[in-house]
Amino acid sequence: MTINKKILTLVIHIAVWTGFLLLPFVLFSGSRESPFAPERKIQFLFFTMNCCLIGFYYLHSLVLVPKLLAERKIALYVGSILALMAFFIFLPHIYFQFVDFPSPRFSGNGGNPPNPDAPHNFPKAGGHRGRRWFFPFPFTGTLFLFLLILIISGGIKIINQWFRSERRNEEIEREKATTELALLKSQINPHFFFNTLNNIYALAITNSPGTAPAIMKLSSIMRYVLDDSRNNYVPLNKEIRFVENFISLQKDRLTDKVTIQFSCEGNTDDKQIAPLLLIAFVENAFKYGVSAHQPSVITITIKVSGGQLDFMTNNQKFPTTMAGLSNTGIGLRNTRRRLELLYADGKHSLHIDDDKNAFHVHLILDLI
Repeated sequence: MTINKKILTLVIHIAVWTGFLLLPFVLFSGSRESPFAPERKIQFLFFTMNCCLIGFYYLHSLVLVPKLLAERKIALYVGSILALMAFFIFLPHIYFQFVDFPSPRFSGNGGNPPNPDAPHNFPKAGGHRGRRWFFPFPFTGTLFLFLLILIISGGIKIINQWFRSERRNEEIEREKATTELALLKSQINPHFFFNTLNNIYALAITNSPGTAPAIMKLSSIMRYVLDDSRNNYVPLNKEIRFVENFISLQKDRLTDKVTIQFSCEGNTDDKQIAPLLLIAFVENAFKYGVSAHQPSVITITIKVSGGQLDFMTNNQKFPTTMAGLSNTGIGLRNTRRRLELLYADGKHSLHIDDDKNAFHVHLILDLI
C-alpha cells in the first residue's frame, strides 16, 4: 500500500469513528421539556460503549480473524466472540451498578418526582429490589451494534485478504508467463539457427555464388532474433522482413521442382506483433512440403486489414521428408503456447488442418 493510500485510509477511519463517537450526543440531545430527555450520564454510557465497540472492531479485524479464523482455530474464535458478546451485553449492568442514575424529568407534572412504578423509570444506583437493572435499549441496541461491527470488521478483513490473494496470484501468473515466454524464445532460437546454418552450409559446399548474400541475410536474421525479439512486441514490418529473409534463404538451397508462392497485402505500417510468431509455421511448411523428386508447391500469404493479421500457409506432405524430424512439433507447440499467453481472450484464432497429404495453417490475430 502506498503512502497516499495509507493516509487516505487513516483519514477515512478517523472520520468514520469520530462520527460514531458523536452519535450519542446527537441522538440524545433532546430538550429538557422532552418527556424522554436523557441525562449526561446516558450520553456517557453510550459514548463508553461506542469506544469499546471501536476497540472490538480492530481486535476482531487485526487479531481474531487473521490469528484464529484464518488459521482454522474455530473453537477458540467462537469462544472469543461469545465472551466479547457477553461483555457488551452486561456492560450496561456494570455501568448501572456504579453510576448514580437519576430519573428523567417529565413535563406536565409540576416538577414532582416521577412515579417509581412508571414504565420508563430508570434504576437508582446499586439497584433496588423489585426494579429492573437496566432499561431495554442498552441490551438490544448494544447487541445489535456488536453484531453489526462483527459483520463489518470481519467482512472488510476477509474481502481485503481475498483481494490481496488475488493480486498475489495475478503477480505469480504474470511472472510465470514472463518466465515461460523467455523459455519458449530460448527454445525457438537454437532450433531456428541450427536449420538456417545447415542451409548456408549446403550453399557453401557447392561453392554457390549465393553464399555471401545468404550470410548477409543470416546476419540480418540474427540481429532481429538477438535484439528485437527481446521485446514483447515488434513492428510488423520487421517480422515480415524476417520471414522474407528466411524464405529467400530457403530458395537458395531448393531446386526448380519447388514452387514458392509468397504474398503480402495491406498496410503494415504502425502495426505491432509478438516477435518470432510466424516463423514456426513457415519453417514447418518447408520441412514437410519439399521433395527432391516430386514437384511441390508452398503457399504463404499475409493480409493485413482492419487491425487484424490474416496469415496462411499451405503445403503438401512428403513422407520422405519426415524421416528424422521427431522435433518438428516443438516449434508449433511453442507458438501455440505463446499465442495463448500473448493473445488470450479471443484475440487470436488458429486453425490447423493436418492430414496425410497436406498441411494447412490459418492464423488470425489482433494487431496492436
